[in-house]
Amino acid sequence: MIYNNLPKIGLIIIFIFTINSCFATQDYSEESLYIKLEKEIMCPVCDGQTLDQSQSLIANNMKDAIKKKIEEGYSEEEIKDYFINRYGDSVLAYPKMTGFNSIAYIIPIIAIFLGVVILALYIRRDKVK
Repeated sequence: MIYNNLPKIGLIIIFIFTINSCFATQDYSEESLYIKLEKEIMCPVCDGQTLDQSQSLIANNMKDAIKKKIEEGYSEEEIKDYFINRYGDSVLAYPKMTGFNSIAYIIPIIAIFLGVVILALYIRRDKVK
């Protein structure tokens, strides 16, 4: 009896872990926050490079500004807002989850959900045959 429900249980577990990972939060030390921000802020003059990939003068200045702001006690959001105000929304490697940008976060969740539903219907249809 339990073997008949294993695919359903597996799908439920995968779905729960997927949803859980979408809403995970962490607390960062100063060094790990610096590394995280380096990977999430784009160099405004380097095509498609984040600060950790770029060696340009402006990228080095931005890295120094991040270090200084972390030492001054600024939060991650405050630092990101500082760079957004100076360089615009395109300075973020990952869009903020507001307005139209929220679609970039919602569509993958909907796609996963639809995939699970289609897979469940396919499995169910196969059992009927």
